[in-house]
Amino acid sequence: MKFSDETLLAYLEGNLDEAEARAIEEAVADDPAVESRLMALDPFAPVVQQVFEGIPVEAPSIDLPTPTAPQSNAGAFRLLAVAASVAVIAVSATFWATRPKALGWAEQAAIYQSLYSPDTIADLDNSPQKLDTQFAQAEAQLGRSLNRDVLENLPGLDLKRAQVLMFKGKPLIQIVFADAHGAPVAFCVIRQGSGAPAKDVNLAVLSGLATVTWAHDGYGFMLLGSDAQTDFGSELSVLTDAFTG
Repeated sequence: MKFSDETLLAYLEGNLDEAEARAIEEAVADDPAVESRLMALDPFAPVVQQVFEGIPVEAPSIDLPTPTAPQSNAGAFRLLAVAASVAVIAVSATFWATRPKALGWAEQAAIYQSLYSPDTIADLDNSPQKLDTQFAQAEAQLGRSLNRDVLENLPGLDLKRAQVLMFKGKPLIQIVFADAHGAPVAFCVIRQGSGAPAKDVNLAVLSGLATVTWAHDGYGFMLLGSDAQTDFGSELSVLTDAFTG
């Protein structure tokens, strides 16, 4: 099976489904050429290779049979390919076992939000007409109400924008607010599907931002602060009541 660079990059970024990812992993195990292409596209590969350069790898020896009759070039090349690939497989197994785990939607959303500054949202058009359009698009993609009336009345927060993002083919809605000091705060909702498990409220710090995540009825929710010390206080209580009822 042939894979395009775009498909291999999607695998490295964790954006393929389980069947597609398994197909690439099986191809890597069977075909060193696929492994070489994947490593060439992977930004972590040079780091791992530098580590292995200082570690002697003792490849198992293979006694190739002495031909007793003329063989085709194809057969000879096949034997050479098998012998040459043994040492590569020994390093490859460790490389793939030590790859960083693909980031989940919450980690990705936190990285994106951490790039925001007060200047990023200061001049956003949050007129009622603009918000009407944005919320209509977001709710159509998400397949549920975003309780705009609740979001517009969160204490101490000024609603600035709703935009549609995507994560692994699933709509991820980012709703941005400005706090009393103009700093960006966000509330995100992702459609995970009817089989997704419910999750209790969990507090963490991701990408330097205080975050709260929970899941209910096939949707994941996330509140992101402006820094690691953000105290969500009453906002969290209002949101969990509105989006778990």
